[in-house]
Amino acid sequence: MLSPETFPIILAHEPIAASSIIDTSDAISLKNAKGVLIVFVHATNSCDVDVALTVHEGATAAEATAGTYPVAATFPIWVTTNCTTTDVPVRQANAAGYTVLAHALTGNSLVFMYVPSGVLTNGRSWVHLGTDTGGSGLAAALYILDGERYQQATPPTAVA
Repeated sequence: MLSPETFPIILAHEPIAASSIIDTSDAISLKNAKGVLIVFVHATNSCDVDVALTVHEGATAAEATAGTYPVAATFPIWVTTNCTTTDVPVRQANAAGYTVLAHALTGNSLVFMYVPSGVLTNGRSWVHLGTDTGGSGLAAALYILDGERYQQATPPTAVA
């Protein structure tokens, strides 16, 4: 069963003006998980600039958030470019990040990036969703942990 007890859902960044989300998402630990599905929501009817998404890794939350070490490996990405006309995410080529392109009249976008913990550099178990310019509209992000190994009544927190 898919539930927040078996697949913890952590708010990476609350909804905010997209221009303010620049590299301010929380970091999350993958130490006890197989990986993380990062869900990026870009809510706008007119995006004026591209928004580049990258995933940073680190040995600590602070190191991941600093953005010094982008994840070098590629990982699966899916995108729903216009959520007002379709709910079907389209599989993209594996990559180490994704750019939400500027668009005039497409609706809200969803980007899904699955980062397996096995692609992280040895000794770095923290990840952080990095963004650049943000552009217009609103943005938010979620982390959904996959295969967290501690299935007790009160699992350990994944955020610092």
